[in-house]
Amino acid sequence: MELNNPFKKSVAGFFLIALCLAILVVLFWLEPENIKSQIEAINSERQLIIHSSSHGYFLGIVLCLLLFLSMLIYVMPTVVRGKELTKKQKSFTNKYFIIPFVISFVLMFVFHFVLNSYYRQQMTANGYQRCPDTALLFARVTYSAWVKDPVLCHDSDVRRLVRRGYWEESFQVEQMLEQRIQREEARVQRFQREAERQEARRQREALEREQG
Repeated sequence: MELNNPFKKSVAGFFLIALCLAILVVLFWLEPENIKSQIEAINSERQLIIHSSSHGYFLGIVLCLLLFLSMLIYVMPTVVRGKELTKKQKSFTNKYFIIPFVISFVLMFVFHFVLNSYYRQQMTANGYQRCPDTALLFARVTYSAWVKDPVLCHDSDVRRLVRRGYWEESFQVEQMLEQRIQREEARVQRFQREAERQEARRQREALEREQG
């Protein structure tokens, strides 16, 4: 049992290291693009944009993972040899890993608040208003819809398109609104042509009466 214990601890340690590395790779792969999409949306002037507050945790999560990963790498040689951490190692771990990890965990929420406050300030400055949570994305806790015209929050076509909070939904709404404008313009043009035909017919009839 004494031989298996260090082995199990080693396997668990290497698994945690691999897991941390995998999460970091995924975060650095996906999050920069998500942040880029968020900034693009804020400056896009589209009629409706999606805001995800979860991206505000990115910096804090990365910092926590790096500290946790560093701690695992520091203690693994001792664990692999099947030994206990010395008093000096425990003191070093508490001072340089555990305490900073707790501080980083708190800072994660601070980063989240500061970044999302900045995003909200920028969206408001660009003329956007937040839709009520009961109107759009009710079930998506970390997502919210922001619009130029508050009427869109209760538009049936918009509610049909905006369901999950994906970036693409903003483009779909923009396309739908452009098509709606085009249909309205086509309808107005038809009315104008019809009015012009009626006016031309009245003028022709008036001319015929004068000649008759």
